[in-house]
Amino acid sequence: MNAKSPQGSVQMVTCSFPTPKHPYYHARLLLETPGQKDYQVQRVEINGKWARDFWVYNDGTYHKDKTFLAGAGSSMVIRHDWQNGSANHLEIKAAAEDGPEITLSTEFTAPDYGGYWNPAWKYYASVVLTENNGWPRLGEPTHITLGLYADRFTDPEREIRVVGVDPESGAYTEVPCQVYGTSTWDSMKDERCQPTATVELAFLADVPPNGAKVYLIFYGNPHAEPITYPAGLKVAGGGFGLRVENEHYRVKLHPLSGAIDEVLLKQGMNVLFDHHLETNGALHWNPGVYAPPRAWIHASDWDPPTGYSTQGGPVFFMTKRWGPFPYYPEVEVSITYIFYAHNPYIVVTSTLDVLEDMDVVALRNGEIVLNHNVVREFAWKKSTGEISSVVIKERPRHPTRGLDIEAATPWFAWHNREIGAAFGVIDLELAHMRRSEGLSRVEQPFRYMHWGPWTYCARPLIYTFVSNNPQRVIRAPGGSTYYEKMVFLPFRLGSDEASRFEAIERRQQTLSHPLDIRVVLDTDERVPEEWIAPILVEEFEEMED
Repeated sequence: MNAKSPQGSVQMVTCSFPTPKHPYYHARLLLETPGQKDYQVQRVEINGKWARDFWVYNDGTYHKDKTFLAGAGSSMVIRHDWQNGSANHLEIKAAAEDGPEITLSTEFTAPDYGGYWNPAWKYYASVVLTENNGWPRLGEPTHITLGLYADRFTDPEREIRVVGVDPESGAYTEVPCQVYGTSTWDSMKDERCQPTATVELAFLADVPPNGAKVYLIFYGNPHAEPITYPAGLKVAGGGFGLRVENEHYRVKLHPLSGAIDEVLLKQGMNVLFDHHLETNGALHWNPGVYAPPRAWIHASDWDPPTGYSTQGGPVFFMTKRWGPFPYYPEVEVSITYIFYAHNPYIVVTSTLDVLEDMDVVALRNGEIVLNHNVVREFAWKKSTGEISSVVIKERPRHPTRGLDIEAATPWFAWHNREIGAAFGVIDLELAHMRRSEGLSRVEQPFRYMHWGPWTYCARPLIYTFVSNNPQRVIRAPGGSTYYEKMVFLPFRLGSDEASRFEAIERRQQTLSHPLDIRVVLDTDERVPEEWIAPILVEEFEEMED
């Protein structure tokens, strides 16, 4: 369609579904302006409604001043939530620097496919997920935090729908989503701030390697019916002793502490990884602290933790435990487990806060303890990229440390070549800080594997217990925080030497290189056209180069 007038012309090129480059419904236009003048766009309206979001290009290059340059091939992309087969009227008002104004307009009919997903949902946020490392992402857990005008919906948990857009065909696929956190701020309402709802949600995304995909988060349908998505996780039991499973594993949590007690690898193998030899018998022990004459305490010794919460849905199930340690009121700990639908791993995060100065023999984290029923060897990937493996019982035995490995080890795993099963750990994040009085204190940044009646691996933060001078007691400063994020991965070994650890290698690569996430919102009509200065203690002028 081409509308010509003495003022210029507009040619409708296409109405498009959301794409990674323009992740919203939009119209593409070619434009001609009269004379040899530059014209800056003043206002765009479609069907009588102000279109705030548009982009001007000259000879294919984006022009941030939204100006059609004289003699250039000008085009526009305008955000427009078109519906299939709809009739539309477009007007563009533009002005030259010396005053002449023009109005470019056209009528167009939208295609009968690819239009707005469902008009019952009035609004949507666009999420662009980009894969930059050459790994296909299938069912990738994706967490989004949105700040949305509070008057745009009534019940986010009931209303929100997530829809994936095929980047080639524009076909829509609704995917299960889970809203797990909402809050509303409504302290004032003026040109600076508006009542806002903060919404946290998760879904599982499919993104091609070195590609991008758009997911639309629809909301604003007060009449939306509650929806029940197929359960990708099964959760049974009560209190702390829950059982969580998907098609890859079954995890049992300890009934007294809520720690991971045992992990069954499914995947056609039914191999059980557990400990069950001493104290509480849990598989996951730490964080832990030992400051004689008080007893050595681990998070798995909680009976029970002071704080406990769970969050469940079709995408993930989460448990969180927190509180002070028994006998150590000056040490507070929190541990979170996240189990995802259709994913073979468990995310584990922990914080350890030392509230007051204390003198310790051991302050450790990341401890996993197994018996010898299944595991025979211990493998790890060095920072050089080399993968090494040792027979556990050929290493020095307790009380001597069996093996020291680098603190920055990407992953390690206990395994058994005969049955082809392994239990792996992927290190993702590690931080320690001291909120006052200088630098944080970590005595020895390394991990070590140990064995006796059992075998375990832990990260010492401060640790003299198994050393050539075990009587030393070292100060852990008050105000110190230690944080760690890691992943537990039960997996099948590959069939030969080259592929033996492919499963954990691939998972470590994707988890260490998360998808790039970009959220795009529409510009609401209530947004002031001019920049509004913030509320400041003292006024100042913004300086420009």
